[in-house]
Amino acid sequence: MNLAIRDHKIFQMKAELENRKKMLCAKRKLLADSERENTFLKGVSEDYDTYNKHIISQKEKQLMFLNMLNQYIDNITNDLQLTDTKLRESKHEQREITKEMTYLKNELDDLVGKNDADEDM
Repeated sequence: MNLAIRDHKIFQMKAELENRKKMLCAKRKLLADSERENTFLKGVSEDYDTYNKHIISQKEKQLMFLNMLNQYIDNITNDLQLTDTKLRESKHEQREITKEMTYLKNELDDLVGKNDADEDM
């Protein structure tokens, strides 16, 4: 699906969600006003308040969990950056050691080659 079409659909869904939230808030206010006039609506209003508190609690838990998840990802990212840095340092040191080994091998070859030449005389 084209990204522009997908983004447009997401925008439409968000707008519809906002419209429904506004409608529910308006109906809640209407219910509160009607409750004053009709005592039978008091139970409905209390049930709605209980339900609303439950939804708020769930959203707060989701937010808390997502914050924890975000912190965990930050920690992993930091650890990976440290690991990447250590890996680069190790590779650099490994190259230096390899250079030193090559240098020492050449010196050894020179010494062994000179000793062979000295023995031939």
